Amino acid sequence: MALACRLKNVPDEEMEAEIDSILELTLMVKHQDKEACALSGGMRRKLSLGMSLVGKPSVIILDEPTSGLDVDSRKQVWSLIKRIKKDRAIIMST
Repeated sequence: MALACRLKNVPDEEMEAEIDSILELTLMVKHQDKEACALSGGMRRKLSLGMSLVGKPSVIILDEPTSGLDVDSRKQVWSLIKRIKKDRAIIMST
């Protein structure tokens, strides 16, 4: 997540708060010390969505955000999308 912050020019002094906020929103706090390769497919999708939120963009483009996920993971990702849609436009492709 720190890499996404650096790529999106989040100031160093705001980076920790930004990451903490996104981890809480995506319900990934307990997984924050894991490497991405150690996460399940659903958790990787949530991580990707979280990374898209860095810098508080007004528009997010998602390409098949639930493709290939099991039913429970799909529900979690849709729930997350519903939580992040406030104050931003979300464009999704299928």
